[in-house]
Amino acid sequence: MDRQRLHRLGRRLVELSRQVQLEPGDVRPSPAEELIISDVMFHSNSTVGDVVARTGYAQSYVSKCVASLVERGLLVTSTDESDRRRTIIGPSPMLQSAAPRRTPPLAGILADDLGSEEAAREALMLLDDLFDVLLDRTPGESSGNAGSGAGK
Repeated sequence: MDRQRLHRLGRRLVELSRQVQLEPGDVRPSPAEELIISDVMFHSNSTVGDVVARTGYAQSYVSKCVASLVERGLLVTSTDESDRRRTIIGPSPMLQSAAPRRTPPLAGILADDLGSEEAAREALMLLDDLFDVLLDRTPGESSGNAGSGAGK
């Protein structure tokens, strides 16, 4: 796999993820905002620093995006009671209630895109394996298990 193919794969995965999260006519957040929303949905009660660590964006950029998303009613913030200097970020009630009922299944999107349900199932298994190998490890953990399916 060369750099160009990896980049093309990444762009295609982003395109597919955007189809899963949005419906026609929705206001489309920027890709960075989508990543921040997704991160907060999976890791509720995070601090800006937590989001920075997981997304790789600069703290000032995450703070700016979070402020914009709060204004639009997609995220909520509160003060950390144990350290009043820190802000806790979470999904808004509107976002929490809308996400499950508005998210079409990825299997259906992939079946339409690939032409069959079998091809979609195969792609989903490969994507799960890729996630496990690349992302579902604690920082600093050896990738010696890569490809073994460990962690499933």
